[in-house]
This record gives sequence, C-alpha cells and structure tokens, in this order.
Amino acid sequence: MIVMNDSVKRRRGARTCAALWLGMTLTAVTSVAQGQLPDGPGKNTTKKVCGQCHSAEVVVGKGKTKEEWGQTVGEMASFGAEGTEEEFDEIVDYLAKNFPKSAASNKIKINVNKATAKDLEPALELSTKEAQAIVQYREQNGAFKSLEELKKVPGLDAKKVEAKKERLIF
Repeated sequence: MIVMNDSVKRRRGARTCAALWLGMTLTAVTSVAQGQLPDGPGKNTTKKVCGQCHSAEVVVGKGKTKEEWGQTVGEMASFGAEGTEEEFDEIVDYLAKNFPKSAASNKIKINVNKATAKDLEPALELSTKEAQAIVQYREQNGAFKSLEELKKVPGLDAKKVEAKKERLIF
C-alpha cells in the first residue's frame, strides 16, 4: 500500500518529470516489442499516471519484488506523480506481476536499432555518453546488423555490449 500525506500530494511542478525519469531509470527498459507494456489489469493506469512525465515503458527490463515496486511508486508519488491511492496500488500490482524480480527479467531484449539513448543506458548498463554514442552512430550510419557492428561505435566499451549480447535485437 502506498501512503501519501497531504504535503506529498501538494508537491508538483517542474522537478516532477526530472525526478520521475531519474528514479525510473533504475528499473531499465524496452521489451522485445520495443516499448510495449504487457496487456493486463493496470496497464492503462500505469500509462496514464507514469506517462505524465516519462514513457511508462521505462519499467520494462529489470524486475523488482512487489515491495520494491511499492517503494519505487511511493518515491515517484513523493516526487509529485499524480494519482489516487487506488491507482498507485493498481500500478504496483501491475508492475509486480509483469516485471517480477527474477532471472527471466534480465533476459528481456532490446532493439538497438529502435531504442532511445535513455532506453539503452539502463538496459545495457551503459554510461549516458555510451548510449548517446550508439544512437548518434546509428543515425549517421544506419541500422546495426550485428554485434560486431555495434562494438565499432566510437566511445563504446565493447565489453559491456558483449556481456549483454543475449539481450540485443538487431
């Protein structure tokens, strides 16, 4: 259950989007379907509430326990996410069911030819500069066709993408 007092409910403003994005980057990104949340109860609420400041799909990737999702959603509420207590509870249930903490959650794939730098960074555990370098290289040279092509991106630590190669889609 998410507990919000009146002072938390009043916090709104410009810092909301930045804080939500920063907090949610800890959870990773992008599914095989490239940015699609799984269907199910809570999907629309998650998109509505979380999508106020960032793509709701930033949660795709690393999983969390229900308690951990509750803490994350509670943190987002304290940063100013707007929703009712019932909506926050529904979001926690949806996230816990669809993005559980398990070995399988580390196997969700990411399409390096469609993902944004913000998606690539947490999903592949890259620095901001490395993720931006991938996107910039792709924009200048076209879609990647292989891991070997991806490793050639200037400024990218090839060992990082090699370690995550089972998660890559080209």
